[in-house]
Amino acid sequence: MANAGWVRRDVIRGVAAAMLASALPLVAPGVARAAGPEPAPPRDREARRRWALARMDEMAGERLRCYERYRTPREVRECQLEFERRYRAYNDIYIETTRQ
Repeated sequence: MANAGWVRRDVIRGVAAAMLASALPLVAPGVARAAGPEPAPPRDREARRRWALARMDEMAGERLRCYERYRTPREVRECQLEFERRYRAYNDIYIETTRQ
C-alpha cells in the first residue's frame, strides 16, 4: 500500500511539473524578439531616420523592462548592457542620417 502511495505522489508531482513548465515562457518575450534577425532599414534617408528613432525608443523601453524580467542583479545588468549596446547602434544610424 505504501508503495502505491509513492507512485501516485510521483505521478502527481510529474504532472504538476509538466503543467508548470508549459505555463512558463522559455525566454522573456522582449529578449526573444530582440534576439531574432532585424528587418533591413529603409533606404530613404528620412524613413531610415524615423526607423532608427523608433528602434531607439523600443530599446530604451526594453532596457527598463529588464527589472521586470530578471531577479538577480547580474542578469538585470547583462540585459541592460545588451539593450544599451543596441540603443547605441541605432543612435549611430540616427546621427548618420541627420548629418547627410
